[in-house]
Amino acid sequence: MPARSLLLVILFALLPGAVLAQSCAGNSTWALVLHGGYLDYEEEVTPAHRALLARLLEEGNRSLSSGASALDAVSAAIRVMEDSGLLDAGKGSIVNTEGFTETDASIMDGATGRSGAVAAMQQVRNPILAARVVMDKTKHVLLVGATGEQSLRKLGAEMVEPSNWYQEYVPAPKPVERKHGTVGAAALDRCGHLAAGTSTGGWPGKLPGRVGDSPIIGASTYADTRVALSATGVGEYFIKRAATRDIAMRVQYLGLPLKAAADHVVKTLIGGEDKAEGAVIALGADGEVVINSNGYGILWGAVGAGLPAASGTQEPPPLRATSQVDNISR
Repeated sequence: MPARSLLLVILFALLPGAVLAQSCAGNSTWALVLHGGYLDYEEEVTPAHRALLARLLEEGNRSLSSGASALDAVSAAIRVMEDSGLLDAGKGSIVNTEGFTETDASIMDGATGRSGAVAAMQQVRNPILAARVVMDKTKHVLLVGATGEQSLRKLGAEMVEPSNWYQEYVPAPKPVERKHGTVGAAALDRCGHLAAGTSTGGWPGKLPGRVGDSPIIGASTYADTRVALSATGVGEYFIKRAATRDIAMRVQYLGLPLKAAADHVVKTLIGGEDKAEGAVIALGADGEVVINSNGYGILWGAVGAGLPAASGTQEPPPLRATSQVDNISR
């Protein structure tokens, strides 16, 4: 096995609580959906982006089919995207108008409602894992800024020297345009549990201290027992609309199909009334996968039981991850 694939297997397999209860072994539905941000046009996507998604889908599917939890699959996938330097998250994050990087992330466990988030981080290596630390090791949901980072350091979150880590860190006030986006993931595991997470460096030209939707539970990241969602786009509008929670509540209270709920929020409200750019990935407890954008598209990938690994930049036809598991080695 190539060294890089082995590393991904380790990342997916060794996070806390990776193996599910034996009682879930007979369940035949699981899925992983990823995104690499809102797109204005196809040229933003490179072969390296596509190769990264393909690799993550392969290893994520192997991990979930073997019994990994949705929460761990989300953490591992986003961690790899952060470390890739190819997307606006973690190592690849943009700089603000003063020339330094501030990163945001959040994660949510649909089965329990537990959540964790970080915002305006300057030294955290993996914002998604720092968000997981907040969720697992504190009574809080969101830690922010330099003092939040001090707390995270004490709790064991890995730190880096920004000028050595971030690829576009510059000491002068010169924002850099990047043609890649926020990252996110949603997963369904063999116990039927859902989870979601989102991570970003923000958008070019942002003011220092600006926080978008990515670390806000219910704006970009949301998961419950029915759906898991991660959003990307102009975060201010996703915050105002409580966008991902709104989608989830339309499914729960109005009984809308997941796609119809996402269409209304992303296309009619944010894209129509607000005239703002945005997109969302959504995953249902039944294995339904929805990719939704109000512009050109979103860089996405999906895989699951009975669902061959698929990726693209525009909305696909309906996808559903359901199958028997007779031919899957455990």
